[in-house]
Amino acid sequence: MKRKLFLTILILLNMVLLVSCQSSDTTLINSETTLINKDYEDFQHIDHWDDVNQFPDEETIVYYYSPYCEICQAMQDEATKYLVILEDSGVPIYMIHEGFIYQQGTPPLEIIETPSILIYRNQTYVEKVSGSKPILNYLENNSNPS
Repeated sequence: MKRKLFLTILILLNMVLLVSCQSSDTTLINSETTLINKDYEDFQHIDHWDDVNQFPDEETIVYYYSPYCEICQAMQDEATKYLVILEDSGVPIYMIHEGFIYQQGTPPLEIIETPSILIYRNQTYVEKVSGSKPILNYLENNSNPS
């Protein structure tokens, strides 16, 4: 009798542990799905270079991309994952669709290739990061401060 009771309790505990682990995994999957489903169009866009004068007095990231750029398309999921983390931590993120800003105001550089990140501090351009690996490294390093 004692053995049956012990086995029953042990089975119930295992079931509780399995259910709690399963719901934890589901939450993680749902969070990742939310990030994966977000794309470049879901972020705030600017369509004129003079809009940088409206940036806040803090570090601001401008992501310059083209939806027709194969590199931009290939890195979109990973880039948006880091952009969401940065945006959630309070870093202003603005996107520029290169086809919509062409000859709209004065860009900070004469040539900007896609993809590129332009870093502004206090509404002043300070740095450009271009190419998929450098951009992803920059975003990852800045979204995971040590």
